[in-house]
Parts: sequence; structure tokens; C-alpha cells
Amino acid sequence: MPLTLPFRSARTRRKSARVLLAAASLAIVSSVAMAQPQPAPETVALTHATLIDGTGAAPMGDSTVLIRGGRIAAVYASGNQAPGNQPPSGARVEDLAGKWVIPGLIDAHVHLPSGNGDLARYRELLGRLLLDGVTGLRDMAGDARVLAYLAREARLDAPGWPDIYYSALMAGPTFFYEDSRVPDASRGVMLGSAPWMRAVDETTDIRMAVAEAKGTGATGVKLYANLPAALVKAIAAESRRQGLLVWTHATVFPAMPSDAVAAGATTISHSAYLVWEAAPHVPADYRARAFGDFTHIRPDNPKIVALLEQMKEHGTILDATLRVFQQQVERSPDALGKGILPWIYAVTRAAHNAGVLVDAGTDSQGLASARQADAGPAVVDEMVLLVEQCGFTPAAAIQAATEVSAMAVGQAAERGTIAPGMAADLVVLSADPAADVRNVRKIVEVMKDGRVFKPAVKP
Repeated sequence: MPLTLPFRSARTRRKSARVLLAAASLAIVSSVAMAQPQPAPETVALTHATLIDGTGAAPMGDSTVLIRGGRIAAVYASGNQAPGNQPPSGARVEDLAGKWVIPGLIDAHVHLPSGNGDLARYRELLGRLLLDGVTGLRDMAGDARVLAYLAREARLDAPGWPDIYYSALMAGPTFFYEDSRVPDASRGVMLGSAPWMRAVDETTDIRMAVAEAKGTGATGVKLYANLPAALVKAIAAESRRQGLLVWTHATVFPAMPSDAVAAGATTISHSAYLVWEAAPHVPADYRARAFGDFTHIRPDNPKIVALLEQMKEHGTILDATLRVFQQQVERSPDALGKGILPWIYAVTRAAHNAGVLVDAGTDSQGLASARQADAGPAVVDEMVLLVEQCGFTPAAAIQAATEVSAMAVGQAAERGTIAPGMAADLVVLSADPAADVRNVRKIVEVMKDGRVFKPAVKP
């Protein structure tokens, strides 16, 4: 049976039609002339590079990556003369002596901006992100009609964009009248009724709601706010049954972090919200989320320690999103709980030391600054915070932004590391990121599925 959506009025129907027409028209919008990709030959050999493979292992000097058909065919020491380790005749050989190669970066938490019908804006943003080394991103709640189109275009590799994975959000009914972002993400559709922006309560047919969410093309269901533990458990179980990942806020209100972990969440977002695990009372309204007791609940509180052990045992990934809280404190310190920054840095450090997987998500539009042309990707800022505030080594921060972020989007078997069989999503750097993680910004070229993209040379 085809899905039908209740619309408010003829005016909103016309408005929605314009949004859908604008999305379709993106197919004929000319690409922003930022860089022209080179066609991928059948076989490419990147020789004499220092590899940081994304697993956290030590760099491998003087190595060769053999790429065939957009995938990594072999990785070996450049001086290894064993049979099969020589580039075949006709291969393009690129000497990368004095260069470093890392996997493409994946920003595990973005919110692509509303296009408002101007979908050429997406082309510019996504093109810039790819040239900045971002080969994948996870959008954590937007208009799935637009996101589905953009994700399809990215998969075709025609525009030269990062891969796009996106969520279908579910929350308690009150959320949809409390959050000002909801109308923009569900234009033309009654609040809470869109398959990608769904209000859920005890009367909801969970099986149907998840099926409709899956029908949007979403990779995962995001459980956001105002849901009790029983509903979190039910939605998570049905989502996994239907093959969707489960992404939640660390505290869903009133469901606690341990409830989300026990329900089988793939990732839980925002280190700051872990504080509620040790709170005497968790409110039922998510609007209290940033006002935890960061003064009296220490990161080494026994309940927090037990939570981190539970996360490690379940393989739950912490989507820490440090950068967004740092920026909010800089803009308006009183808008968040007192002591939030040192608390989130300390608990993220504790999670890492306890063996909890931590990805690199920014809760941003993807770029460090929308106004500064050369600001670079926000995910590098997140990596710097992991190193400087949370005790990660540069290699561990790179792993967070590659292998672990690939796990967060269910792509660890395909992307995120440099190994035979993986997609050839690579970033070539002119300086050593293991010495200074900021060197991830010093990009020579980016490879996406074996196609080479070179940033424009700055005057």
C-alpha cells in the first residue's frame, strides 16, 4: 500500500511540491567548479608513502597501496619484490615519497543546512567537504526527501561528494511542538507524521513506523527525546530486526544512557548527557539535557564508571561531539550547565581509557566556518579536541574519524581503513599527522572510490 501523508492545507501542499520539485531539479543544476576529478584508471599504485591505516596502528613507512577498480587491491612495503607486489604494466604510478596517506575522514554527526529550494548550495558545501578530505558523513535528522536525493547522487560518484548516511528521527509527541527545527525538516507534512520525523507513543504501531522509516532510505533510526525506556527498547529491537542501525541521544529523557545501551544502540550521542546516568532524577523533557549537575557528579562516579563498562561490553560507540559544546560555551556560557566543558573532556578521556569506541562527530554543518572559505572541515577541530583535551594520540584521533566513524554508519567492512578489499577513499597529506593531528588539513589530494580530486592551488 502506498504511503499517504496528511497535509495541512492546499498552501502547504503547494509548498511541499515546490520542495520536491526543487530536489528533482538538482539533477540539472550545474556543479560548482571547485575541482575537476581525474578519471580513475583501472589500476593505480601509490608508492613510497607513509601510511596511517586508520586502525590506530603505528605508521608504515615506504609503503605502496595498489588500487584496482576503485578498491584497494594490496598494501605492501615498497621494497618488497615478492610476486604480485609489482604494479602491473600500464598502471598509473604515483610516487608519494615524503607524503602521508590516511583513510578518508567521516564526520559522524552533521546537520546539513536547509536548502530552502536552493539545492545548488548543497553542491558547493559537499564539494568543499570532499576536497577537505571528508569522504563520508552522517546526517542526524533532516528532510529525508532531500537527503535521499543527495545520498543517491553521492553514491553515483558523479558530483564528487562524500557518501551520505542519514537518520529517521523518532521522539515523544511533545517534542514536535517544543523544537523549532522540526517544521523545517518536515515541510508540508503534519508535525510528527512524517516517516523521517515521527512522533511515537504507546499507541504507535512500532513495526509500521520502523518500516516507513526504512522506506525513506535511512541507514538508522535516531531516538531523540521524550521517550521512556520501554519504548526505546521496543523501537530499537524492531529497528534491528528490520536491518536499521539504532542511534540515540545518550539520554533520551526519561530513558537513561544505560537504557539505550541495554537496548542495543549502535551509537549514543553527546558526552555531556552521560551525566544523567548518575542523577537522582531524569526529567521526562529533553529540554533539560544540557543542565546536568556537572559540579557534583564526577566523571569517576561509580554509576558513570559502570556505564562505560557496559558500553565497552556492548560495543556501543560514544559520539562525543565535543566541538559543539565548546562553541556554545564560547558564545553563551549561561546557556549550558556550569562546568560542562571540563566534565565532557574528562568523561570522554575516561571512556577512551576504558576501551569504549569514540567516533568523531561535530554536530555542525560540516565546515569549521561557513563564512571562511579556507576554514577546513569541522571534523578536524573535533580530532584536535580529542588529542588536546581527552588524551588521544593523533593516531587514535584519526581512528576515531575513520574506522570508528565507519562503524557508526555500518560501513566498517567497506570503508574507514587502508586494507585490501576496502574502498579507495584516501587522503594524501604533505605533513605528518602523527606528529600533529592538525596536519590532516594539509591536503595534497583526495581519492574517493579511486577517483582523484585535487584542491585548487592557493595563490
